[in-house]
Amino acid sequence: MYTTWLASAYVAAGEIEQAAASAARVLVLSVDVASVRPRQRLALVLGKLAHHRALPEVADALELARTR
Repeated sequence: MYTTWLASAYVAAGEIEQAAASAARVLVLSVDVASVRPRQRLALVLGKLAHHRALPEVADALELARTR
């Protein structure tokens, strides 16, 4: 859950590549997590990242989210 906050902070700071990397990490780590809260927070971050989908890191994170 804390990594979603980090990703959100990176987005707010304009560090889009770092935000995408953090979001991807959340996706990988949350596979076996029963709580929906990380996924809910991640959805907000991914929505903000979608505006930057032309960046390879963001495209990769969005694709990872789509396939999980």
